[in-house]
Amino acid sequence: MRLALGRWLLGLVLAGGAGMAIVSAEDGVKTLPTLLIKGEVVALDAADPAATLLKIKDRYGFETPIYLTPQTKVAQGEAAAEISAVTTGASVEVEYNFDVNTAKRHAVSVKLPGAAAAIPALEAAVEAVPAEGAAVEAAPDAAEAMDAAVEAVTEDVAPPAESEPAAQP
Repeated sequence: MRLALGRWLLGLVLAGGAGMAIVSAEDGVKTLPTLLIKGEVVALDAADPAATLLKIKDRYGFETPIYLTPQTKVAQGEAAAEISAVTTGASVEVEYNFDVNTAKRHAVSVKLPGAAAAIPALEAAVEAVPAEGAAVEAAPDAAEAMDAAVEAVTEDVAPPAESEPAAQP
């Protein structure tokens, strides 16, 4: 008798729990945990119109496929960017959800390095500039590198607010 009563109570509890799970699923309260991966873009496949497939190689050498949907937010530094800004070889930081039903990762946001990452390139270009008194024509590559680095840094930087003109020395 005790065994039958125990089974009946267990059945009642399990039935009540299953009913609660259905209510939760019907309410749409299903949220997936957000995970983070940092690495280098290995491939970007836009052949599927529903979602672009991004493959990222992490610091351990593992390649992870992540789907970019139209809802994925892409940012370069602090500014918003387009998915086309993600290129092969770029370092990225991706927040994504893993769907256990489909075993797929769906990107929530993709962050590309901003102007701060271009500063080492600017410093290297400054070091490549010829010494004082040397002709710039003797080092056209250094001048081009300097121009490219300056453009990379100034793309993401807002113009300074207008102020009083600086005093001339």
